[in-house]
Amino acid sequence: MAGHFILRSISNSDLTIATSKGATWSALQHGSIGWNTASRAVLSKALAGQPIGNRDGLPPHRYLESKASVGATLEKYLRSAGWAGQLIRPASAGLGLRELSPKAKAAWDRGDHTGALVEQFLHGTATVEVYYISGTEMS
Repeated sequence: MAGHFILRSISNSDLTIATSKGATWSALQHGSIGWNTASRAVLSKALAGQPIGNRDGLPPHRYLESKASVGATLEKYLRSAGWAGQLIRPASAGLGLRELSPKAKAAWDRGDHTGALVEQFLHGTATVEVYYISGTEMS
């Protein structure tokens, strides 16, 4: 699985608020890989836009998923989420981020990260891949 966006780190308080508004937090992915020199190097290369071949060597991460079916409360939160401006979409071969909807891509291309998140949400689902909580490696 891959997200539409990557957020390197989310704070505990932002995660609590997002889930209280209806976003879901996935089970841990790549837990068996762990955080080690190799997985940290794969993540660094991916985030820098360098090719990684495939996702197999990425370290543990989770997904914050926002579905439009949840409704207006979640949409309102996403429109004001301070972390949305920190979203990235590295062009790393092998990272395989999900394709954005046309409106989300248009917002992204004009530098409107929050708008891209909201437009992807309104399209059906916006998935954000997260590697750290409050700067601490995901476990």
